[in-house]
Amino acid sequence: MDVTSIELSDRELVRLARGGDGSALESLFDRHYRTAYRVAYRWCGTRQDAEDAAQESFIKVVRGLHTFRESSSFTTWLYRIVVNTAMDMHRRTAARARLADDTDLQGTSAPMAAAADPPDCDAERAWSAVGSLPEKQRTALLLVCGEGLSHREAAAVMGCPEVTVSWRIHQARRKLGKIMESGQ
Repeated sequence: MDVTSIELSDRELVRLARGGDGSALESLFDRHYRTAYRVAYRWCGTRQDAEDAAQESFIKVVRGLHTFRESSSFTTWLYRIVVNTAMDMHRRTAARARLADDTDLQGTSAPMAAAADPPDCDAERAWSAVGSLPEKQRTALLLVCGEGLSHREAAAVMGCPEVTVSWRIHQARRKLGKIMESGQ
């Protein structure tokens, strides 16, 4: 069956893809790749890492399609996979950067030259501040404020109660306010 010529729901495409229909899987990819990339970019902060996270997420979708429970929407399931993949990549990248910094510090006896400060840009500072938030607060804020999900939808993605999402966003906004006021 050629699913490209027919507009099918995500659930129908999942059922077809589970049955081995490659065009159904391709339709799911085409329909949701931009969203996956956007979420990954907001978490990772670089184009290359976001592309890697989005692609790795879709590999996980293909491998785990049989685990998709139709009690939630496909996009909720996909968000969870993308967020977890992006978080894991971010952790690995940060760990590699710390290791590289440690290696650089051990290998040199000369003082390191001070890097030039980037231009003072509020948007740049805001994104940097968001990046400094604890993972759960950052995830809640990015899903609700960045992706436009409701608190209920974000709770489904994060696997926690809706009130927890609300609290995490409240805490994130407080921290962001303090960071922005201090000029860090």
